[in-house]
Amino acid sequence: MSSITRKVIIVDDEPLIREGLFAMVDWESLGFEVAGLFEDGEDAWEFLQSNKQIDVVITDIQMDVCTGLGLLKRIRDADYRTRVLIISGYDEFRYLREAMIRGIDNYLLKPINKEELIRSLQQIHESLFIEYRKSRELFEGTLLMKNNILNQIVMNNYSIRDVHEKCGMLNIDLEDSGFQVVVMDTITRQRKVPLLEERQLSEFAIRNVAQEAIARDERVYVFGNQQSQIILLFTGINHNNQAAISKRMEEMIALIQKVLKIQVVAFLGKPCTAWRDIYLSYQSAMELYDYRYFVDTASVIDYSKQNREKKKETVSKELGFIHMNLLMENHDYEAILKELESTGKKLQEIQMPDLHIVRTVFIDFALFCMSHLRQMEFEILEHASHFPKSVDALFQADSKEKLYEHFKQLAQTLLQTLQRLKMNRNTNIVEKVVKFIDSHFMDGLTLQQLSQQFHISAPYLGKRLKIELGQQFNEYLHHVRISKAKNLLLISDESVKDIAEKVGYAEPNYFYSQFKRITGKSPMEFKKGN
Repeated sequence: MSSITRKVIIVDDEPLIREGLFAMVDWESLGFEVAGLFEDGEDAWEFLQSNKQIDVVITDIQMDVCTGLGLLKRIRDADYRTRVLIISGYDEFRYLREAMIRGIDNYLLKPINKEELIRSLQQIHESLFIEYRKSRELFEGTLLMKNNILNQIVMNNYSIRDVHEKCGMLNIDLEDSGFQVVVMDTITRQRKVPLLEERQLSEFAIRNVAQEAIARDERVYVFGNQQSQIILLFTGINHNNQAAISKRMEEMIALIQKVLKIQVVAFLGKPCTAWRDIYLSYQSAMELYDYRYFVDTASVIDYSKQNREKKKETVSKELGFIHMNLLMENHDYEAILKELESTGKKLQEIQMPDLHIVRTVFIDFALFCMSHLRQMEFEILEHASHFPKSVDALFQADSKEKLYEHFKQLAQTLLQTLQRLKMNRNTNIVEKVVKFIDSHFMDGLTLQQLSQQFHISAPYLGKRLKIELGQQFNEYLHHVRISKAKNLLLISDESVKDIAEKVGYAEPNYFYSQFKRITGKSPMEFKKGN
C-alpha cells in the first residue's frame, strides 16, 4: 500500500452506525484519515464544497434532509473526483441501481461486515494510488516535453515544425511579441547550506519556489537545463512592463533566500521581439553568468546595465586591459602574464581613490578569462580549490596594493590554466592518458580525476578518448581491467574475488558481469578453457 494518506468522511443519520463505522476499523493502518462525521447529505455537501481534497465519501443511501443519492448527484454534477461508497438496506435496491449508474466504487449492505468494509477501503486506496501514479506520469511526461522544447528554443536547436506542434500541444504561447530570458543560479560565495551539496536537489527546490512566485502568470515559463540552471522565459515584453521584470526577480530571489536559505543570482538577458531570437537573449544572459563567482549577496544583474560606465572604461584603458584583451583573443597568455607585472605600477599612477571601480575592472578581466575557459568546456572550481578564497581576498582588499596582489594571484591562476589547456590541446594528450590508465587501472579512476591530473576539461578529454580509441572512457577502462584479469587467471591460483579487487573491481558480481560481457565466458570458464 502506498504511503499517501487519503481523507474520508462518513455520512449517516443514525448516530450508532455513524460512530460505529468510525470505531470499526483502524483507519490509519489502512491509509485513511477520517476528516468528519455528518448526519445528513446537506451538511456533508457544504463541507465538501470548502474541502475539495476529500478522497472518499461513505454515505447511507437513505437520509431525511439530503439522501445519499442526492449527495452523489451533487458530487458528480460538480465533477468532483471523490470516490463514493454507499451503505444500503435490503429494500433499497431501486435506489442502489441509480447510484451505480451515477458511479460508485462499492456498496455495503446493513448490517455492515467489518472484513467487507476493510476490503472495499483497500481496493479504493489501491485504485486511488494507480490513478495518482498515472496522473504523475502524465504530468512529468508533459513537464519533460515542455522542458525539452523550451531548451531547444533557447539553444537555437530546433525545427520550426517541431516548435509549432509541441508549443501548440503544451500551451506554450509564442505569438506575443517581446521576450526576455533570465538565467538563475546559486552564488558560490555563500556559507555552506546542506541543500547546496546536492546540485540537482537544490535546482529542483529553487525551481519550485520560482514556479510558486510566478503563480498563475501564463506569460512566464520556468524550466531547467542540464547544467542545473533555472531559466525563466518572459513573454509579452514591452517598454511598459520591461522594468517590472527586474523588480519581480528581486522579489523572487528574496523569497528563495527566505524559504530555502540559499542565495541566488539572476542574470537578465537582452530583450528581443521575435521568438526566433530568444536564443540571443539567453546568450546575453550567459555572458554575465560568471559573475556568480564574484557576487556575495543575492543579486539581479541586468545585461542592459552592464559595461556602460565611462569611468570604468577609462580605468581599464589606463591599466592596459584593452591591449591584454586583444592578446587574449590571440591566445597569447604568456604575453598577458608579462603585462600583468606592470599593471601594479600603472595602478599607483592613477589618481583614483574609488577602489570599487578598480575592483570591477579586475573582475571584468577575470570574467573574460573565465569565458575563454568556458569555451574550452573547463570549470575552474573543479580544478582550482583555492579559487573561491582568491575571490574572497579580492573583495576584502582595502588598498590598491592589496587589491592588485590578490587580483594578480587570481589572474595568474586563470591564465596559467589557459596556458596548460592550450599546450595540452596541441600535444597528444591521449597517449599520456592511456599510459596513465595502463599503470593505474586498479585505482578508482574517473574521467574527472584524469582531467584534473592532466589539466584539461573532462568533456574535452572524453571526446578525444572517444575519437582516438573508438571507445568511451569507461568502456576502455573495463577492457584494460578485464585484459589484466585474464592474465592473472592464467598465471595465478588466486580466487576470482581477489583478482577482481586487484584489477579495480570492489564488487565481485560486477566484475563477473563485465568479464562475461567482454569475453563471452565466466572467469572460471575462461580459466578452465585455457
